[in-house]
Amino acid sequence: MTTRADDGRRVLLVEDDDLQARLYRTMLRQHTDYWGESPIDGSDEPAVTIETAETLEGGRTALEEASEPFALVLLDLNLPDSSGLETLNAVLEVVTETPVVVLTGMNDATIGREAVERGAQDYLMKEHVTPRLLSQTVAYAIERRSRTGELERQRRELAVLHWLVRQEIRDDATVVLGWAAELEPSGPEEERTVSRIVEAGERIVELTESVGATVQALEESQPALTAVDLSFVLEEEIERLERRNDCEVTLDRPDGESPVRADRFLNIVVRNLLTSALPTENGSNGEVRVSVRRDRDADRAVELAVSDTEAELPPADRERGADRGHTGNGTDVGLYLVRTFIDRYDGRLEIEEGENGESGTTIRVLLRAPT
Repeated sequence: MTTRADDGRRVLLVEDDDLQARLYRTMLRQHTDYWGESPIDGSDEPAVTIETAETLEGGRTALEEASEPFALVLLDLNLPDSSGLETLNAVLEVVTETPVVVLTGMNDATIGREAVERGAQDYLMKEHVTPRLLSQTVAYAIERRSRTGELERQRRELAVLHWLVRQEIRDDATVVLGWAAELEPSGPEEERTVSRIVEAGERIVELTESVGATVQALEESQPALTAVDLSFVLEEEIERLERRNDCEVTLDRPDGESPVRADRFLNIVVRNLLTSALPTENGSNGEVRVSVRRDRDADRAVELAVSDTEAELPPADRERGADRGHTGNGTDVGLYLVRTFIDRYDGRLEIEEGENGESGTTIRVLLRAPT
């Protein structure tokens, strides 16, 4: 049996009790507000299409032969040809994107919770179903599944991007660097050309690391943070920066280690933070000042401040770049990556004008020390 609305959403109700099935259809008809729609033309027709099946086999057939996926399956676990969680398992075999809400006649939430663990979106005990509760549960289950499906699609796209960047692009850049190392320049002009090729190749490799780190950060909801020595990371990245760019970096830090709560991507975060402070477009002929100290205003925190000597972008523009990752300047993407990871580390990032009337910009990062 089918109760149709001209533009409604399609729900498959698998229920062998005709009285119960009619009751559920009536309940869904009474609360169309949860669907974000109204009855059509003020009629009694619901803003949802309900198709019914009385057996597991009938339900599976309806799902397999549907021209378009159902928005949801409302499933009684106890049917003439199947009972209990085996009914759910059989339905989940033929649906991938469609959410399932199970109905159980047992006044026990245990089987319902187990059904959710096995893949159902939600469960309802028949003795407790009301029109509002049923419509609300169905509508919310569809919304949750829609959001979950979108997240899964994004994760798949990120995985493909991660593979392309870390495998294809990085491998090609490594090949370029390998061939460049075999070249023997015959004069100053050729030496400059080879040097530029090597610099570009190294930059590509570094960018693949940054992109890979960002993708992995977006995929992980709960980062695994450990104690990482900020001083060691800083020294390593400053040496890299000075080797690659014609700039002077002044480092002021306490003696010994400066442990902070972070992960293995802290070096990439610091690298992008330092690069964002390079005062000229090509990252040359400038001075960068870096300082590390214990923050007195925060409990067990370490402050990392990076200052440039010339301000190419006002602090407000850099703030927008850090928040959104755009505005046309390459440092925006770097600062966006920095902010992404600082948030993961439960830290704080601030951008301000140079102190004591000095020109330039200071970027402050507050990181938590290990407990």
